[in-house]
Amino acid sequence: MKANKLFLVLLGFQFSLFAQEDITESKIRISMLNLNAGFHIPGGDLVDRFGASSMFGMGFQMKNEKNFYWGFDAATLAGSNVKEDNIIDIITADSLDIIDVYGHTATIRFWERGAQAQVVLGKIVPVLGPNENSGIFFQGGLGYIYHKIRIEDIGNQSPQLNADMRKGYDRLCMGFSTSQFVGYRHFSNNHKINFFVGVEFIQAFTQDVRQYDYNTQTAYKDKRVDLLSGLKFGWTFPLYEKSDNQYYYY
Repeated sequence: MKANKLFLVLLGFQFSLFAQEDITESKIRISMLNLNAGFHIPGGDLVDRFGASSMFGMGFQMKNEKNFYWGFDAATLAGSNVKEDNIIDIITADSLDIIDVYGHTATIRFWERGAQAQVVLGKIVPVLGPNENSGIFFQGGLGYIYHKIRIEDIGNQSPQLNADMRKGYDRLCMGFSTSQFVGYRHFSNNHKINFFVGVEFIQAFTQDVRQYDYNTQTAYKDKRVDLLSGLKFGWTFPLYEKSDNQYYYY
């Protein structure tokens, strides 16, 4: 319910600004809020650990009259395909199960989790769009990313996997990332449909940040190159500006 209310507020806020600027006349300055979702396939070292994943994020950018824009994005990373099957071998019984405090077989699930934050710089080339603010865009980004294996103990009845112990098995990795995004951005003349869609490539230079791997009983020494590539779609809430450089809020 709260998410629906937030969407309606943003939509009303967007409509309240439409009269402030005529987007059909020329390239104009636009500040914009973006909500986005992506579907990515792993590559590099990441392909040995995870399968396909999704990213959900939001960002803020400012576009000038020359169709250059800059800003920042933040997104969460989530997936359900964890390929490594030896994560907690050292604490499983001969049956390959974990026994909880009541002597029952515990239900353990593994997920991919992570997040990325980055600054971005891009350029819109006004072709194929309804006005000079729409068209093909090219974007680059520089940021920081992390990913890990989320270990879920259903019922939290296994002391072998309490909050502190999980840190020895989750293989948390962090590092700097770069990205490239190529696609199409649309600002409609009637101001009601504003979106972008394209192909995104992410390169992350990460390493394991935990001091010790409980499962292998060795220290981490990995330096990784984790790759993601896939489709990304976003909805834009533009904040148009009047010629007197004053913003108008709903």
